[in-house]
Amino acid sequence: MPAVLAKAEEKIRAGLPNGAHLTTAIPAGLNTVAMDGGPLGVVLGHLLANAAEAVPPGGRVVVTARLVELSPADARGYLGSVHPGPHVEVTVQDSGPGIKSEVRARLFAEPFYTTKVRHRGLGLAVVYRTLCAHRGGVRLDPAAPPETGTVARVVIPPSAPRPVVAPAVLATANVLGG
Repeated sequence: MPAVLAKAEEKIRAGLPNGAHLTTAIPAGLNTVAMDGGPLGVVLGHLLANAAEAVPPGGRVVVTARLVELSPADARGYLGSVHPGPHVEVTVQDSGPGIKSEVRARLFAEPFYTTKVRHRGLGLAVVYRTLCAHRGGVRLDPAAPPETGTVARVVIPPSAPRPVVAPAVLATANVLGG
């Protein structure tokens, strides 16, 4: 995940307004996710692009990741194909004006809905469909007061640990002569 995030960050940094900062907090040794780098890059790229467009000059975008255990109630709080159990949660929080609740309700219900002048409104639809295909989910929350902005949360199941495989042992047959 860190390599994919670094690539997405590189693309976004140039588009940040003057004085805006992008920071990440990804713990070392965090589980890998059950998603290839390409789709994960698409998800992170769209979320970072949205945050970069929302953040004002001097604002900030913060990306964090952690391992979480979702209860059945937690899983129902996400749009997508989320089931209870362990997930890697990635959050992208911006310090922009935030998304009004009536707009947030329409973002996933109407795939072409957008409040942005030059956009087609497909970024979040792509994020949603990609996460659905990988048993993940997304939700958008307002930042907790006194903060402003939006927190985009995605959850993706961790990749299954690879079983330890013993080295192959060649069997030799004893041939009895006779």
